[in-house]
Amino acid sequence: MLLLQLVTKNTEWIEQFYTGSFYKHLSLALRITSGWTPFPLGQFLLYSFIAGILFWIAWLVKKLLKKTIGKRQFALDFGFGTLTIISGFYFLFNFMWGLNYYRRPVHEIVKLDTKDFTRTELAEMSARLIEMANESRRQLTSDSLIHFSYPLSHEQILAKAPLGYDPLAQKYPELLYERPSVKSALAPEIMSYLGIAGIYFPFTGEAYVNMDPPPYLLPETVSHEMAHQIGIASESEANFVAFLACQLHPEPAFRYAGSLLGVRYTLNRLYQEDSSAYYRHREMLSPGVICDLEATRNYWNSFDNPIEIAGRYIHDKFLKANSQTDGVQSYSKVVDLLMGEFRKNGLVYEQPQQRELVLQE
Repeated sequence: MLLLQLVTKNTEWIEQFYTGSFYKHLSLALRITSGWTPFPLGQFLLYSFIAGILFWIAWLVKKLLKKTIGKRQFALDFGFGTLTIISGFYFLFNFMWGLNYYRRPVHEIVKLDTKDFTRTELAEMSARLIEMANESRRQLTSDSLIHFSYPLSHEQILAKAPLGYDPLAQKYPELLYERPSVKSALAPEIMSYLGIAGIYFPFTGEAYVNMDPPPYLLPETVSHEMAHQIGIASESEANFVAFLACQLHPEPAFRYAGSLLGVRYTLNRLYQEDSSAYYRHREMLSPGVICDLEATRNYWNSFDNPIEIAGRYIHDKFLKANSQTDGVQSYSKVVDLLMGEFRKNGLVYEQPQQRELVLQE
């Protein structure tokens, strides 16, 4: 732990030697190894590991009940075993991914001005994001239907997601993504009950996406988890990289998902800063976008339960333990990065040509 504390103080060293070299090659090798099958190998390993721990605890309890060992020996065995498991996990997690929390921040990579912004700037950016969401939503349906048939299957979303990272890597080589390994998660409803949209499993290099939420959210979720795979550990930064990848994507479904992410977080911030401006801007949203935002809220509200609250609490503590001091609130810091991008280019992107992708059977 002392060595870890010393290493994490040197951001440039981590960026150059860990993220830019060791982790880059390790994660690529893991994705090559795990990406050949759609089966979520890491989830299987995780569940097997949990089952093994439960079996070990049951074995110790059985020995205690049969008086093969005494209470003191039971406490020693249980304590030593637990400490070994926690220490091993802590070391492997940081060795295989966790040091990315201390890498060079994304706003330096893409050269953004993220200093404090005014309410006027926030309102202007909100209007631009609303315009982007309305337009990309219209491109998904040729009429003004509020409800529409989503154009991409789950398999197509997973297969096409890397197309947004290709032009992104041309602008920022640090964001190069190769050899996809993003998969549909097992037991997606359980993830929804825990409030989880996606997760990166660094021990196999796989990313798992909960495919149960409304489909128009999924392209952004997939892109977010892909950002984690290339070493973007911060949740707000992964949100921002996902936004960029979606905006540079040839599919309007991806551009809509990215714009919707920006609208959600930016309007929430606008409501906190200037509620009257929030209501004025909300009226700019098209009926279809409003319908999708309400459906999103209703979906996640339907899973409000003590388990979800506990899951959010654990996730909050996990993020804080990894230098994200705002915990689960750190996701919303994407607004600061979006503002830097707005100052840089007005959130105006050249619309890429739509490409056909043939899925392998």
